[in-house]
Formats: sequence, C-alpha cells, structure tokens
Amino acid sequence: MEEFEGLLVKTALLQEKPIMLSLMRLENADGALDCVIRNRYLSAYIFRLPKDTYTIRVTGRRNKRNQLLVKHMTILNVDEYIKVIGTPE
Repeated sequence: MEEFEGLLVKTALLQEKPIMLSLMRLENADGALDCVIRNRYLSAYIFRLPKDTYTIRVTGRRNKRNQLLVKHMTILNVDEYIKVIGTPE
C-alpha cells in the first residue's frame, strides 16, 4: 500500500452507475497525484469539502494510469467544519 499526502485542489465525478467513481487531485511540494475513489461513501464525502483548504492523507495502490486507487483517507487539518460533517472512516 502506498501513502500520499497533499492539498485537495480538484474533484470530479467520473461515473455514477453502476459503481460510483470520483477523481480527486492532491498536490504537495513534490508534485501532484490523481486519486480515484470507488467507495460511494468517500466519494460523496469528498464533494462536500471546499478546494484548496484541506490536507488529506490517502493510502491505496496504483493502477496502470499511475493513479492512486484510494482505500483509506484521513483529513490532517481538522477544523470546525469537519467537526460538524464528521470524518471519513
């Protein structure tokens, strides 16, 4: 399992049915990484977050396109908004 940490800068819905797929782009000082989320709960959660605000740590494995398939996600800079909507687990 690979781990990456970066600032959430972009989200996009790739497919809703039959399996919900969403894309998020994380950036840090070393570069950027596109992450694919297949979990419906995590996909819905990520669209509630404002861009350029939260630092997220993701773990998963890479696919053929060098994208990270997200298995676990953690928000590192928790604030009042995150306390209201909850954290992904």
